[in-house]
Amino acid sequence: MLRYLVRATQDVSFQTAEGDRLVLLGSSGCGKSTILKAIGGFLKPAGRYIFLNGAQIRRPGVDRAIVFQEFDQLLPWKTALENIVFALRVTRKIPCGEAVETARALLVKVNLSKFGDSYPHALSGGMKQRVALARCLALK
Repeated sequence: MLRYLVRATQDVSFQTAEGDRLVLLGSSGCGKSTILKAIGGFLKPAGRYIFLNGAQIRRPGVDRAIVFQEFDQLLPWKTALENIVFALRVTRKIPCGEAVETARALLVKVNLSKFGDSYPHALSGGMKQRVALARCLALK
């Protein structure tokens, strides 16, 4: 059995300022998703470190949020609104009533206000992505 080791990224370094937008552009397999997963704390970089605002990233944290390209990232037993509220409540930053209010406003922002009571199985792939995006926006 042949196994191939692909080193997609090596000695990657960049800095951004507050408000900057960064685009990772490249061909399939070049390491874009790997870099994002490492920044998110989901992958440990091999032999190197990642710092964000001067602190080393060791695991996922509430200071970062990622919307993965896979559609099924929502909790299937919760509605679109409840998925957003859950993210806010887990961070323990705001009371339940305020979390619901914030979630409703974000559903409006992603043009899904009529689907707050819908479960993920009833949403299209693009709608699920927008709920996931609203959930990330909720965490600021």
